Amino acid sequence: MGSLLHIAMNNNRMKSLHLTAKTLILSFINDIGFPSLLSFMFFCLGFMGILNHAMWRDELNPWLIARDSKSLVELFQNIKYEGHPGLWYICLYLLNQLTQNPIAMQITHLILATGFIYIFLKFSPFRRWQKALFVFGYLPFYEYLLISRNYIIGILLIAAFCALYNTRKKNYVILSVLLFLIANANAYCLFISLALGLALIVEYSLRKQLDESLTASRTNIILSLTIYALGIAVSLAQLIPPADSTLQGGLSGWTLHFDLRHLAKALIRIWNSYIVILVPGDSNIEVFLFAVLALGLFFFASTVLIRKPIAFLIYTVGTLEIIFFTYVKFLGSARHYGHLYIVLIASFWLASYYPKSNLLLQPFTRRARMIQPISTVWFKFTEKYKIIFMMVIFSAQLAAGVVAFSRDLVVPYSAARATATYIQSQHLENKFMVGSRDATISPLCGYLNRKIYYPERQELGSFVLFNSQRQDVDAATVLAQVSQRLQQKPEPILLILNNELNTARADLKISPLSKFTKSFIFNEKYYLYEVSPAVKS
Repeated sequence: MGSLLHIAMNNNRMKSLHLTAKTLILSFINDIGFPSLLSFMFFCLGFMGILNHAMWRDELNPWLIARDSKSLVELFQNIKYEGHPGLWYICLYLLNQLTQNPIAMQITHLILATGFIYIFLKFSPFRRWQKALFVFGYLPFYEYLLISRNYIIGILLIAAFCALYNTRKKNYVILSVLLFLIANANAYCLFISLALGLALIVEYSLRKQLDESLTASRTNIILSLTIYALGIAVSLAQLIPPADSTLQGGLSGWTLHFDLRHLAKALIRIWNSYIVILVPGDSNIEVFLFAVLALGLFFFASTVLIRKPIAFLIYTVGTLEIIFFTYVKFLGSARHYGHLYIVLIASFWLASYYPKSNLLLQPFTRRARMIQPISTVWFKFTEKYKIIFMMVIFSAQLAAGVVAFSRDLVVPYSAARATATYIQSQHLENKFMVGSRDATISPLCGYLNRKIYYPERQELGSFVLFNSQRQDVDAATVLAQVSQRLQQKPEPILLILNNELNTARADLKISPLSKFTKSFIFNEKYYLYEVSPAVKS
């Protein structure tokens, strides 16, 4: 009997140890292992991707501005023509004090992207399968990983804001500093910063109705508001273009009249940001159809969030701000309107901090008895299908992310790196170079770590400032300037064009050297010529 009891006790002890071990393993996977392992996988794939990625002008022009600006004052004078605040440029300026190899920018970008992914995996409230789909989606895995731009620093800061959101219970300073930095990452993050800051202000004003215990001192609130307002002001001061700016129309390039088709195209950006694998064409039927579908996505997400008033406010204000800017100024591309997707994710993340509330529904339930049955059906529908809604979006992002990442491994994003490699292999890097069009030639200045003569400005340069000093030139004008240079110094010139040369001059001997036409960016293809004085007969 004693023996049986001893065996039973041993079995119970073994089961207890087994359960304890299982609990510890699951805890490790949930708390440490899953975020760390997936972040490590993301980093390794990203490292492979960035080493293969051929950078284009939008990546290397900021690098060149940071590299060739002689001081921080000159740096800020130059970035006024960029349409972005200076946070990313300051980082690049500091990085250039260590090295002038642009790969350092890519490595830094990879570290920032991985940091964003780790924070998201570690602290966001999404289910594990949702997190995995998000990580390898189009925007995090391609646009904000392989292409080294200022967007990742803003998205990293937004994730940090979401992770530290509960600190507002006692102290707003940390969040206000993050909002300052977010506002100075890029224009789209400025809009998100405005939405997040407004939400904090509204929440504090309605803290009793929302039953929130916010105990920050008056001094803390005043200091936080000052920091936040300063961040917005600093960002706006940098974003307002100079009078001679030609970027996206400069000061005058605004759509201030009503255009229904243009509004529909702006609204489609919601669809394009969420469902990236099905991009509508430009016919009127497709434009208006997908605009309606985009509104459907917006209203669905709004309904899901309406019982979380602060998250609802962040989502609607952030989305409408970006759509308004898209309409009046710049329709943008995926990396720009992709911030609509970031607003969606941040809103759902922040919604997890709040219990359900009927604060926003009370005015409607009192007055709208006739539409109550319809609204009830709609609420039940969104509640039932909200998981499927997110699954569809995450799955579409994943499919597009895998395709885009894989394509970049095969098709060079730009032919600039291959062209620079050829120039170096043929020992042409010390020749006098003339390059046109300047904006498309600038990546070569980054890879070759030198300046090139730009006919558009009639001087040596590297980065391009989009101002009135630039003049569009044709091939005949380029050759005229080459001829003038050869008259001063009759040494062969390396001419680099982004279109095949279709003209000639009697006083020039033009010898084609090579061409590089494999490029995802259609106008970053390069044609190389050696030009020397023609031999007189």
